Amino acid sequence: MVTDKFANKKIGIMGGAFNPFHIGHLRHAIEIAEELNLDAIDLLVSHNHPHKSKEGLLPFEMRVQCIEKSLQHIDFIHINQIEKEIQGKSYTDIILTEWKKSHPLAAPYFLMGIEDFSALPTWHNGLKLHEITRLIVVARHGKTARDFFEIAKTYWNNCIIKGENASLPLHAQKKAQLYLSEQKNPPQQPVCTFIDIPTLNIDATTIRKLWCSRHNISGLVHDGAIRFLDENKEIVKKYWA
Repeated sequence: MVTDKFANKKIGIMGGAFNPFHIGHLRHAIEIAEELNLDAIDLLVSHNHPHKSKEGLLPFEMRVQCIEKSLQHIDFIHINQIEKEIQGKSYTDIILTEWKKSHPLAAPYFLMGIEDFSALPTWHNGLKLHEITRLIVVARHGKTARDFFEIAKTYWNNCIIKGENASLPLHAQKKAQLYLSEQKNPPQQPVCTFIDIPTLNIDATTIRKLWCSRHNISGLVHDGAIRFLDENKEIVKKYWA
């Protein structure tokens, strides 16, 4: 019998193209894991993203290798290649359902930025994701817990929110839990958690442009990943240039 490494653990699920995986991704994973006391982070590398073009996207295997080079000696972050095994578009609800089949005893926490949360109605069964996993919404671009709640009310008119610090107004809360009133009274588990954590203003698009123009991207991408990109520069240029 194969032992599930995630059994009875709290696992943060972080999806993305990771084109390439960079220090911003790494710090994001670390900050969230520490804030929520997660046991591990599972990176879901996108294969056939339903909302993004493949133009400029490195092959799946090369993106995975870049992540591997970046995670040496970091044992709580894992790479999951489940999306490569699924036929058709990589819809989040389908991916998470398959993930739970592989890890039935794990407690999944799906990580997303507030801009993705605001676009949930455009996702495949997006407004039902909370039935599969706890949603973790991360503040970005100055958005607050009040902004998060205003968005949530347009999805679920019966939702309520509770800030971590009762003495602070909602817009000043660094962490808040969203409940649906149709849950057991009183509600036992939140369906969604809003968190405001430190973030690095780094994006993969800028990194690709810097690399293609032969700028030094040290400090933005792990040295091992940089060496991998440079060793395969002729292939990388075909996609990024």
